[in-house]
Order: sequence, then structure tokens, then C-alpha cells
Amino acid sequence: MGFLSKLFGENKEDKALREALAHIHRILDDEKFQLEFVHPVMKAMLESAPAYDKDPNGSGPFGFTEMNPIPVNGPIGQLAYLSRLETQSGQRILFHRLGAIDKVDVFEAVTFDGSGWFIFFVDLYHPRRSRLTPNGFRFTKDVAQFSGFHKFCENFPYDFVEKKASERESGLSMAYIAISKVSGQIQSRVFNRPLAHKAKLDLVKSRLSSFQTQ
Repeated sequence: MGFLSKLFGENKEDKALREALAHIHRILDDEKFQLEFVHPVMKAMLESAPAYDKDPNGSGPFGFTEMNPIPVNGPIGQLAYLSRLETQSGQRILFHRLGAIDKVDVFEAVTFDGSGWFIFFVDLYHPRRSRLTPNGFRFTKDVAQFSGFHKFCENFPYDFVEKKASERESGLSMAYIAISKVSGQIQSRVFNRPLAHKAKLDLVKSRLSSFQTQ
């Protein structure tokens, strides 16, 4: 807010901007508010589910197998959690949803610089996000604007700009990272799946009980 606004009171533009930023902040961080984006029936189910950081009966590496998925609070919770992840070297990730194995959603991810590829397993049927991270990751200290989608990206991640634009209808577009964060890498075509990741991806895709085509 400028000096004149402070002196004469907040103008309409300042107020509108403040309210818009507050709304975006709620989408990114407010777990209860994120539940408002789901159907009331599903919301009631999520609120009645157990709230924990890790399934006490889970097995295998946390987040990297459907037997030990990451608990989060609905589809927006998926975006909020995965967008907070970064590698120990500080690389954040782009991601998209491949489909599901039973009730566990499966996401493919790549670091912003294209050097690391991953597959995450996420359980969205909980009232809050896990406070734990998969091995090799931590939570970013940056503003965790969304950097991926809970839908399938046919040309991942080169269709990031197109997919972000499509989120305008959902009202989530402003909650996403700036295109400048990844435009250079997209133009330079740095995102190439390693053979080992391709093999794992093919195996996971063959096991999906549901998948997305767009």
C-alpha cells in the first residue's frame, strides 16, 4: 500500500488486491478451506477419516509405493503437498496425476531443472496433509504456489503453460507458480525421461485400476 493510501485510507484497488492475495493464501495453506473445494459428501468422509502423517500399517518406502502412500486432504491437498516438496539440493518439482491404483492416486514428477524423475503415491482421503516428506525430500521455504495438476498431462511437462491456463475455470490459476519459473527449461527441452524411469512408469501404468486421458 502506498503513502497516499495510508494517509487517506485504503482504496478499492488496494482492497481488491489484498482480498485476492488472502484468497490465494487460503487456497495454498488453509487445510480446512481446501476441503470446501470437494463435494459435501466427500468432505464429510474426509473429515471423519483418521488424521495422521503416515499410515501406521503402511509398508515400504513412504510415498514411493501404494502400500505406504502420502496422506493428504482431498485433490487440493494433493496440489498443496506436492508443490511444497523439494529435493535436498533445493529443486522443486512439476507433477501430474497418472491415475489410481485402487484408492491411491499416482503422480509422476520431475525437478524444475529436469535432472530427477519420480513417482509418488498419494492417499487423498484424509482431513489434513502429512507433515512428513519422502526420503530425499524436504518442504520448501519458498511460497509454495502450485506446480502441478491432479489431472493427466499428455505431454508432461511441456504442456504446463496450456494446463495452467485451463485452471482459470476452476479459479486456481492465480495460485500457480509463474510461467517464468520453468519457461526457460521448457524452451530448452531439458525434460527427458531416463530409461530406468520409463521402465518404472510403464510398470506403474500397467497396474493402474483407473487412469486419466486428459
